[in-house]
Amino acid sequence: MTAIGGILAFAGGLGLLVFWIMTLVKQFKSGQTLWGVLTIFFGILAPIWCFMNGHKSLGIKFVIAFVVYLIGAAIAFSGGMAALPAPVQ
Repeated sequence: MTAIGGILAFAGGLGLLVFWIMTLVKQFKSGQTLWGVLTIFFGILAPIWCFMNGHKSLGIKFVIAFVVYLIGAAIAFSGGMAALPAPVQ
């Protein structure tokens, strides 16, 4: 399960990176440089900007990638914890 979780976390993280870059490009092209600079430092602003400016499909993809990342990280963590030896008492 750890490998499956790692793959999901990697895919979700890669999706987050791609959609974050796409959002940055759209922000700078639309002349909203302040949003672009703030999004570089605060990544949570990327999907917020997408939903505020009518780029709902990009915002939804961003949220889906984040959910896939969280699920993958949780599966990888739980698989790693299950592989630990039992504590000695």
